[in-house]
Amino acid sequence: MANFRRITRRRLLASTVVAGAALAVPWYRNTRSALAFSQSTGLQKFVQPLRGVGPGGIPVAAPDAFPAPVTGVKHYSLRIAQFTDQLHPHLDPTTLWGYNPAVPLGGGAQSQRHLGGIFVAQRGVPIQITFTNTLPPKHILPVDTSANFPDAKLHQNATTTHLHGGLVPWISDGGPFSWFTPDGQYGPSVHSAAGNLYQLLNPGLQPGQAEYYYPNNQSARLVWYHDHAHDLTRLNAYAGIASAYIIRDRFEANLRNLGLPDFVENGGDEIPIVIQDKIFVGSDIATKDPTWPGPTGVGSLWYPHTYEPDRWEVGDHPLGLPPDPSVIPEMFGDTMLANGTVYPEATVEARRYRLRILNACQARFLNLQLYVDDGSPDGITLNRPTMKPTNAKGPDFLVLGTEGGFLPKPVLVPSNKPFDPNRLSGSLITGPAERWDLLVDFRKFAGQKVILYNDAPAPFPGGDPRNDYFPGAPDNPTQPQPGFGPNTRQILRFKVVPATSKEAPLHITPGTDLTPDLTPFLVPPGTAVQDGVLHLPPGVPVRQLTLNETFDGYGRLLQVLGTNQQVKGGFGRAYEDPATETPDAGSTEVWQIANLTGDTHPIHFHLVNVQVLGRQPFNVDTYNGTPSYTGPARGPDRTELGWKETVRMNPGEVTTVIMRFDLPKVPFTVPSSPRTGGHEYVWHCHILEHEEHDMMRPLVVR
Repeated sequence: MANFRRITRRRLLASTVVAGAALAVPWYRNTRSALAFSQSTGLQKFVQPLRGVGPGGIPVAAPDAFPAPVTGVKHYSLRIAQFTDQLHPHLDPTTLWGYNPAVPLGGGAQSQRHLGGIFVAQRGVPIQITFTNTLPPKHILPVDTSANFPDAKLHQNATTTHLHGGLVPWISDGGPFSWFTPDGQYGPSVHSAAGNLYQLLNPGLQPGQAEYYYPNNQSARLVWYHDHAHDLTRLNAYAGIASAYIIRDRFEANLRNLGLPDFVENGGDEIPIVIQDKIFVGSDIATKDPTWPGPTGVGSLWYPHTYEPDRWEVGDHPLGLPPDPSVIPEMFGDTMLANGTVYPEATVEARRYRLRILNACQARFLNLQLYVDDGSPDGITLNRPTMKPTNAKGPDFLVLGTEGGFLPKPVLVPSNKPFDPNRLSGSLITGPAERWDLLVDFRKFAGQKVILYNDAPAPFPGGDPRNDYFPGAPDNPTQPQPGFGPNTRQILRFKVVPATSKEAPLHITPGTDLTPDLTPFLVPPGTAVQDGVLHLPPGVPVRQLTLNETFDGYGRLLQVLGTNQQVKGGFGRAYEDPATETPDAGSTEVWQIANLTGDTHPIHFHLVNVQVLGRQPFNVDTYNGTPSYTGPARGPDRTELGWKETVRMNPGEVTTVIMRFDLPKVPFTVPSSPRTGGHEYVWHCHILEHEEHDMMRPLVVR
């Protein structure tokens, strides 16, 4: 019974989008699964270097020798292809899907690598890209072909590219229905009566190609690009179709005069770190998962595909029990990757580094911390009563920015704050798709090793101990050997060596004004909540929206977005239901989003950046479209005072954001969507399994 109390109840006001959906309250159960859930072979930590950027590492895309058709801007060409890559010395090469630039920076023949195709763009310098889909007809992961997933059933190799965080025209946004296949089939958002909308930018496109235009009219920031195909996003992203996209500008360049490290493309002390969690096929796959339909070589990707009743709740199922393969509520891996490599070690000098961190996990939140390796077999020693590290703290984080660019002022965050379940806080709580721009000072740690550590529960914030892997983990039957995986607590290790040269003094402090980099705020940062009361800007329209959880026709957990108006017996609406969020171009709106579920959802907005105005607890059980607040409002975290496009929305809280729906200026006429009649974007949860089933709604700008 004591173990059971550690599981947080997933409370919801049930909403339904399918006939016969149950209104029961699901739980994460603390029981052993009756079916096999595969685990990775134990992999030794910190025996390979962190993969760098550029030749010999993750390829960077370089422009073609010819300009783009139609617009004449700088042009790039990338293939989306199947390949293999060595992700750990003790694994066979892993079969992956991913991007490969036709012209890699540095020239010469470079092997396709996991997360390949990093872009470095300049503010105000647009680019155009031809993506060529060469994927094989059969996916490398199990594909759910149930009635809810018609596109996946027909086109397992469909793909489309979303520039996550980009201010782009909708025809280049990579919306779910803008997919294309190698044999020249296209989704309904780009295949209109007037022809293929991708050909507006490139009349010479061949079957299996798509054309995208990125204005890059944004301040310096780390964005990223990844697949967004309908019914396949969760699988394609897990298979590897994702990479980083860095935007530079003059303001950022001038910060080097204040001691900001030089850029990675110049050989400077800037380190992009893309974090993922995965599961690998082991030698016992035939025993653990005898029906596994994917590659079976040791080191192949494994993905959960059986809806296990003892792992996830099953509701009423008028369509029958869940099929196999089936979509699942969330995917939590047992092995951590940084820059496409398993448990790497990064050698750094005893100086300052700029870390550009992206949480690219499917569903796993991170609480990023830094601790000095104590020399024990696992490097981290836990106080067993508290389950907190006893290690010496590593360097603190100076947070310069988030996914929306620089903060108004940097924020100093202690690096040794374990997850606090009462406050849902820690050092750097990081939802899927969130990013951090950090300065970390290793000068006092020469000769030591520092571990990038995570103790966020999965799912967040309630947790299930079966998703938390580390030596001595209570209630987890998988007990790794110290120094080996599975381990989701340790991501990478920094090996700090003496500095070889003197670095410039740092003049960036928590008091440094970074606002010249920012788009003017709609509300002065951090001022909307005063004395526990949220004050909304006068005259700005307010939308009341909801996050909901119920069951589909197979009894599977189903997450959906909705308004505060009931429909079909609940508040939730399916992605393909008529659009309800249809703002006018150039308008400003406040959105108040009530979370009726038991999970924190990282809600991502296409097209727009938002300001977080505040959060306030409310009574979920009595919600009838209008929240009954149970406590005072609080303002955003200090690290949320800048622009955001992925916002954590906690259970039992109303999260309030404000945004302006400006469309990008481009040198061509952008047609309306043949599907929706406007500029077709979306907003959705970035837990990829939630997004796909079915926590996504149209955002149609008129």
